[in-house]
Amino acid sequence: MNPVAIALILLVILVILFIWEPIPIIITAVGASIVYSFFGLVPIADLFKGYNGNNIVLMIGMMVVGSALFYSGITDTIGNAMVKFTGKNERNIIIATMIVSCALSSVCSNMGVIAALAPFVTAICLAAEIGPSKSLLALLFGAQLGGFITLVGVPTNVFASGLLIEHGYEGFSLFVFTPFGLVLCIVGTIYYAFIGSKFIPDTGFVPEFAKAEVHTFDKRKAIIASLTMLGVLIVIAMSPKWLPNHVAAVIGALVIVGSRCMSVQEAVKSIDWNCALFMGALTVVSTGINNSGVGKIVVSLIMNILGEHPTAFMLTTILYFATVIVTQFISNTASILLFMPIAFTLAETLGVNVYSVAMVVTLAGAASYATPFAAPQNMMTTGYTNYKFIDFVKAGTPLVLLTYIVIVILTPIFLPY
Repeated sequence: MNPVAIALILLVILVILFIWEPIPIIITAVGASIVYSFFGLVPIADLFKGYNGNNIVLMIGMMVVGSALFYSGITDTIGNAMVKFTGKNERNIIIATMIVSCALSSVCSNMGVIAALAPFVTAICLAAEIGPSKSLLALLFGAQLGGFITLVGVPTNVFASGLLIEHGYEGFSLFVFTPFGLVLCIVGTIYYAFIGSKFIPDTGFVPEFAKAEVHTFDKRKAIIASLTMLGVLIVIAMSPKWLPNHVAAVIGALVIVGSRCMSVQEAVKSIDWNCALFMGALTVVSTGINNSGVGKIVVSLIMNILGEHPTAFMLTTILYFATVIVTQFISNTASILLFMPIAFTLAETLGVNVYSVAMVVTLAGAASYATPFAAPQNMMTTGYTNYKFIDFVKAGTPLVLLTYIVIVILTPIFLPY
C-alpha cells in the first residue's frame, strides 16, 4: 500500500482512539509509534530516538527544578500572594498567566517558558482552590503567541529567515514580527480567557511536580531553588551555543539535588514519566507522517487549486490553511521547510512581495494549537493537564481561525503584497 495512505489511515485510527479512549492514552501513543515503525514509516533503529530527544531532557530537568520550588515552600508563598492580586477567579488567573507567558516567550523558548512557569501557575490555582488544567493550557497558548513577537521568539522564525537568505533575499529583521505578535497576544488572550476556556472541562488533574507534600517555607532551599530557576531561565533567554537549553536544565536539576533541596528519590518522583513517554511516542508518529510524503501531496494539491492567476487574498488563504493543517501533525520546522519554497516560487511567478507570503507561511507553521502532537510543548502540556485530543481541537481551532484573520488584516498594512 502507498506510504501516504498507510500514514493517513493510521493517523485516523490514532485520532479515533484518542477521542474514544478505550485504552489508556499513553498505551495508544506508544503503540502507535511502534505500528508506524512496523509499516516502515520510521526506521526500526530510530523507533526510540524520539524518547530521548533534547526536548524531553529539557522537560525532565525543569520538572526537577520546578518541584524544588514546591519542596522549598516558595510556590505556596508566591501562590498565596498572587491570589491576593487575582482573587480566586479563574479568568483573572488565565489572563495573568497569558500576559506573563506572552512576554517571556518573546525572548525565551516556548518549552523553557512553560516548564519554568508551570509550577507557579499550578501553585496559584491550588491556592485559589481551582483546578490548574485550564490555566496550564493558557500558559501553552500564551507561550506560543508570545513567540510571534520577535524574530528570536521561536526557532521557526529564525529558521524561516534563514530560508529567505538561502534563496537570495535578506532575512527577517528582529521586529518585523512584532505587529503580528502583539495583536495575536491581545486577541488570543481575550479569546481564551472569555470564550475558549469554556469549551473545555477542568480535568482536576494536578501535575506530578506539584504533588509534593506541603512543606513549610525553608529560606535556604527557597534561595537555592529560586536562583537555580533564574539561572536556567537566563540561559534559555540567551541560548548560548556552548550551553544548550536541555543541558542547562540538567545542570539545574543536579544543583537542586546536590544542594539537598530535594533527595534523589524526591527528584525521581517529581518526574512525570507518562508525560515523557507520551511526548516521545508522538514525536515518532509525527516523524512517520512526515516521512510518508503526505506534505508533497498537499503541495501538489495547492498548485492545482491556485491555478494560473490567483489573487493575493486567495494565495494567502490557501498557503495559510495548507500550512496550518499540516503543522498540526508534523513538526513546525518540517511544515515551513515544505511550504516555504513553493511560497517563494508563487510569489516570484505572480509578482507578489516575497516577504508577505513568507510571513504567512512562518506564522501558519507555528500556529500549532489544535492537536496534542502539533508541537513538543503541546505534548508536554497534555501530560500536565490530562486533556484529550478533542479538547485541543475545541480550544485550539478557533485560535487557528483568529490567527488567520489577524494575518489577513495586518499583512497588507505591514508587508504590502
